[in-house]
Amino acid sequence: MSSNRRRTFTTVAMTRLAQAVALGLTATLVGCQSTSQMGDNEAVRMHVQPRVKHKPVFVQAKPAEQAPQDVWERIRQGFQLQDDIGVNPRIEQQRLWFASNPSFLETAGDRSSLYIHYIVERLEEREMPLELALLPAIESAYNPLAYSRAHAVGLWQFIPSTGRHYNLRQTRFYDGRRDITASTNAALDYLTRLHDMFNGDWLLALAAYNAGEGTVSRAIERNERLGLPTDYWNLPLPQETRDYVPKLLALSQVVLTPEAYGVNLNPIANEPYFEAVAIKDRLDLSRVAALAEIDEDELFQLNPAFKKRMTVDGPSSCWCPLPRHNC
Repeated sequence: MSSNRRRTFTTVAMTRLAQAVALGLTATLVGCQSTSQMGDNEAVRMHVQPRVKHKPVFVQAKPAEQAPQDVWERIRQGFQLQDDIGVNPRIEQQRLWFASNPSFLETAGDRSSLYIHYIVERLEEREMPLELALLPAIESAYNPLAYSRAHAVGLWQFIPSTGRHYNLRQTRFYDGRRDITASTNAALDYLTRLHDMFNGDWLLALAAYNAGEGTVSRAIERNERLGLPTDYWNLPLPQETRDYVPKLLALSQVVLTPEAYGVNLNPIANEPYFEAVAIKDRLDLSRVAALAEIDEDELFQLNPAFKKRMTVDGPSSCWCPLPRHNC
């Protein structure tokens, strides 16, 4: 979704929403003031012969680092997987594909504008590589409704069994695999466990995220028996998995310098896009959107886990776009 489609709550809309569905939403602004006083220094006269004239000493203040305004720049600053790549034909092949199909990343980037700031925040909290913020582009093109032949669902493409293992509830009305926040935290839990399982090797962890830890472990054991290297690049893995990691690394390189590949990434504000609003009763999201004057499609894209567009079987809150203030 492009930035020009974003809509904000007005005061009237917030009032209507509160009256219609009894949602509680408060905001507290905290300000701080500081004062300083400068005292007068008493002059001291000193008679020294001969008089020495001292040169002034200039102390250069270090400029404060400013947070990036664009979330893409924030992601670039958090890359951790690029240093040891070198020239790799498998990565170059995938990079050529992205350069030949710029619309893929542009479309996925626009879709990501609702979710990517939340994902980056969670990754930074765990000190994980920010290349992983691009993984939903590989998995689902940042479409929370994506569904695969293997019955994988959501931004992170959880299959039913793995979703249940990570407490993503799946009922007739609600699918936690499509819940933006629940699935993101489950995916990062899973990736962290795989990272630990494979001794801190992110490439093996990513391969296992795609093919399963059993597939990667068996490939490592095979190479060990044959006296072959056991790094990701030398493992006999399924073709999809052989392409999976190079695809993410190639996409990261394109995001690093999109103009070099003819890709136009629309800026995404480096600020939260949505917030939780408490709900008490079963709600029709279409009705909520109409009363609050929110774009119905946008509201549903923030709450895709409610399969019938009714707040049934899910958490006691829904996600709504944050109001934008001119500070």
